[in-house]
This record gives sequence, structure tokens and C-alpha cells, in this order.
Amino acid sequence: MDVQVQRTLVMPPPAAPSAEVPLTVFDLAAPTYHVTVLFAFSPPNPTNQALLDALAATLPRFPLLTAARLDRGGPGAARPCHVTGEGGAGALVVEAEVPSSALSDHLPLAPSPGLALLHPKVTRGAERHVLMLQINRFACGGIVLASSAHHQAADGHSMTTFLHAWADAVRGDDIGRALVPYGPAALVPRRPPRCEFEHRAAEFLPLSSSHAAAREDKPPAETDDHHVDHSEISNTLLHYTSEFVAELKRRAHGRYTTFETVSAHVWRKITIARGLGVADDGATRTSIRVAVNGRGRLAGTGTLPAEGFFGNVVLTATSGARAADLASGTLADAAALVRAGIRAVDGRYFQSFVDFGALHGGGDEELEPACADEAGVLSPDVEADSWLHLDLHRLDFGCGGRLVGFLPGKVPQDGVVVLMPSLRKGGGVDVFVALWEKHARELSAIAYTMD
Repeated sequence: MDVQVQRTLVMPPPAAPSAEVPLTVFDLAAPTYHVTVLFAFSPPNPTNQALLDALAATLPRFPLLTAARLDRGGPGAARPCHVTGEGGAGALVVEAEVPSSALSDHLPLAPSPGLALLHPKVTRGAERHVLMLQINRFACGGIVLASSAHHQAADGHSMTTFLHAWADAVRGDDIGRALVPYGPAALVPRRPPRCEFEHRAAEFLPLSSSHAAAREDKPPAETDDHHVDHSEISNTLLHYTSEFVAELKRRAHGRYTTFETVSAHVWRKITIARGLGVADDGATRTSIRVAVNGRGRLAGTGTLPAEGFFGNVVLTATSGARAADLASGTLADAAALVRAGIRAVDGRYFQSFVDFGALHGGGDEELEPACADEAGVLSPDVEADSWLHLDLHRLDFGCGGRLVGFLPGKVPQDGVVVLMPSLRKGGGVDVFVALWEKHARELSAIAYTMD
């Protein structure tokens, strides 16, 4: 794919005094990397200038997106924070053209090496930018819009809110000027705060624990000398038709949601593709970690602002089983495990976590995420995210253009699974999977079997 960069610019932060905004307790537990999503729109589309003008009107409502990431680094150093106002880094925007091909030549949108040219690279200098965008205009007038945002500033719900506000501004809708609340000051703990769950054993490592001690029971990663060759991790896209999903749900006795059913199916198939059901007589334990949005669970408690919250309000639900039991068991059994894990992370759990942040998140104590696995390795586990209800598939920038595809950028981490509503005729569910190449080949051979 011939992608020609036309110019790179920075949308400046608001002209306000610089301020350091500490990370919330949710931010501290979030991944420390940028999350990239690609959106493909058929022509006709707004001009680049219209997109940039609307972006300039929208960004002031979301101060964290033009902030600078300040990572002081080193053991015992102060925690990272975001610098808003005039000390911010601004939002990085790249304008590019793809003059030699039409967008239709690259549809349906699927993982490929060429997609890396369609979004900004997270280089040492660029990593200070919380938000990076790239507008790619094809010869036919179609565009691929790439959004890359740091996860410690925003979760999927927050980025969806921003993207829809930007699209509204492009279409000329009134988006208002009120800031969307953000930062630790917007999270209200109970009075007095009380921790009902042991968050140092779940979201954060126990005090003075090392990574090795915390993971002494975890099987070694399938790497030599713990080195991960990211080129050997394959990104693939599975398409499950509406009929296939309906049959899966029927085989699970119709008791479980689409996400619970399909994620359980994919978890079982990945476990089999990895050979975990037969290795060590299947004694290896495997788990599925699911990102749970706490906004609905905290609704009406006063913990979050009524007008919304920009940032992270996500915790991880974990369900586990012996690999042999998962592989030989039924889909209904696997879906029941997924459901039980998700339901355990309820409103009480989220409130307890907010209270934990009020008691321990002030900066005096070390808070190291417990989920910081070996780089690029989740095996024998799976991490599943649901984009089924994020409304990313409803983005509309106007002018008659239609969203015809959306997809995560390259994910160099074995075991990541993302469920998305399919934009193909007839609907269904698209499942993005990142796996070692040898396991991805095995998965492709069994992903559509019902056994």
C-alpha cells in the first residue's frame, strides 16, 4: 500500500495554566500503551479541513487528550501523571494520501502488514502525546481514520464518547462547551471509604512483592530467554454469521449473552489450538480475563459525575479452569464460567475499588499492576474485550460517507481477543484474535466447528 504523508501537525492544548493531573486508581491499573483503532468510510467524505476544524472545536471538552504524559520513571519515583493546559503536548495529527488505490481494494478491512502505514507510529518522542490521529484519503475519496490513544488516559467508552462528539461537530451539531469531568477529583468514594475486597491481590501486586514472586505458579512463556519476536504473533479476524452465533447460543441452552457465548467458544478453541488440553495431561490452568465497564454498575451511587466521566472505569473479571476440562467440557459450561467471573465484579466491587484508591492511591504507596505479564505473552490465558455495545459501529462524520469497516491496529500480544459487531451484510460478530502464528493456523482450522 502506497501511503504518502502530506503533513504532520499538532492541535495545541487549551490556553490554560499548566496543571498536573494524577492518574486515577483505574488509570494505574490500566495498560501502559496506546490503543489504535482504524475506521474505514466509503465516499463521499468531509474534507480534511472540515475534520480538523471540528477536531479543534471538540478537543477543549476533553483536556486529557491534549495533555502531555509525564513518566518520571525509575524505582521509587513519583507516579506518572498528565500535564494539561499550556504544558500539554497537544494532539498529533498526520494527513496522508493513498493515491494509487481505492478503498474498496482493501475491503473487507482485515489485519495485514500494510495497515501499520495507516496510523502514527508510537516513537520515543510521540509517546508524550496522549492522542494521535491519522487521516488517510484514498484515490476514490474514501478515508481510513486512525485513532491511537493512551489507555491510561481513556478506556473504550471514553474514546467512543470523544469520537462521536468529533463526528457530531463535523456534521454541524451543537456539541456544547462543557468539559467532560476527569481525573481523581471526579471520583467520589464512600464516607468513610471501606475496602470490602483485597485489591492488592487482584488489581495490584502485594506490597514488596516482585513480579517473579507474584507469578511463581505461572507456566513459563513459550519464548526463548523470555524474548518475544513480535513478528511471530499473527493478527487474524474471524467472522461468525448471525446464524452461527444463534446456533452457538442454542447449544449453550439460550441462557447466555452473545458476548458470554462467543467469547467462551473462542476461549475453548484457543485452548485447543495451543495444545493445552493434552499437554501435562491437561493439568495446566487457563483463564479468560474480561474487561468490565463499571459505569452501569456505579449508576445512581454518586461515585461518578451525572454528566459523565472521561478516563478509565474498567476492571478485569477473571474466570479459570483446567485446560483439559475446558477443552472437553461443553460450551454452556465455559459460558457459565465467563458469566460468573463478570458478575463477581459488581457494583460493590467497583465501589470498593474506588475506596481503595481514596485510601491508598495518593502516591505514598507503591501500586504496581498485577496484570503486567511478560511482554507479548498471555498464554495460557486469554484477554477478551467486547466492543459489541460501544457504538463505534455507529460513527457518522456526515456527507453521505458510510462506515464500512473498523478494526484494532496491530496487536503484538499473544492471547488478545476483541469481539465487534460485523458490518457485513447479514450482521454477525467479527472476532479479532492475536496468537502465535502456529496457534493461529490451528485456530483457523477449528474456529468454525461446533464441537
